[in-house]
Amino acid sequence: GFAPRIAVGVTRINLFGLGQTLGLQTAASTIDQRAALTYFIPQFVSNEKLSLTTTALIENSNDVRTYTAHRREGSIQLAQRLSRAYTLEYRLVFRNVSLSNLKIEPLLVPLLSQPETVGLGSFSFIEDKRDDPSDAHHGIFTSVDLSYAPGFLGSQTHFARGLFRNSTYHLFRRDLVFARSNQFGLISRTGGRPGIPLAERIYSGGSTSLRAFPDFQAGPRDPTTGFPIGGNVLFTNTFELRFPLFGDNVGGVLFHDAGNVYSSLNKFSFRFR
Repeated sequence: GFAPRIAVGVTRINLFGLGQTLGLQTAASTIDQRAALTYFIPQFVSNEKLSLTTTALIENSNDVRTYTAHRREGSIQLAQRLSRAYTLEYRLVFRNVSLSNLKIEPLLVPLLSQPETVGLGSFSFIEDKRDDPSDAHHGIFTSVDLSYAPGFLGSQTHFARGLFRNSTYHLFRRDLVFARSNQFGLISRTGGRPGIPLAERIYSGGSTSLRAFPDFQAGPRDPTTGFPIGGNVLFTNTFELRFPLFGDNVGGVLFHDAGNVYSSLNKFSFRFR
């Protein structure tokens, strides 16, 4: 399909003369409408290695074609820079998500379309040794994201989630770059409502992940309608050979993507089917 997007952003820097930033970012398309208000405080509590970010988000999204998600979310994140290459992030997220226009087995709609409240605590470790984050030619990038949604934070479904990413970049000659990336994700229910909510499940596919699939359409599907329903395990492996085509602004890439989204860990396999 074709979904043009209009985005408008307004930012006030150096708020109150303290170097703080207040920003409002909005976007609208036929499949997504969102508004995010962000307040950023560098050098939090006068510590140059700490920064604090608070965000309020309202979004209506049909990116996953199985449903329309109506999300209301607030988050607060404390980032701690250990060195130029290493960063820790601590995050609290509270959100309420309701679903409409579900394209799944009708008998499952009353269960899976219930509004879901999630209170999530998460921790991230980031290693970034790339020469240029926007166009890396050599270096390594690694991130580990761990999160847990317990009942005492208000989550109606209790679950734990982990996501590991690792990418390396190697420069051959002056302008030939070989890039490799691996990603592994896992989500597991620990209590509360039965089953992981549809909006919290793992989805993949599209131009930034598994390019053999349309956006967010890899993995398990509803047996009646054929629409994706997400999974609990993710694995991807990507190889890319990047090269210039015309000057410094237009480049090409030869790539190989492998992986999928799986319904459970015991379904995870490297076999080709």
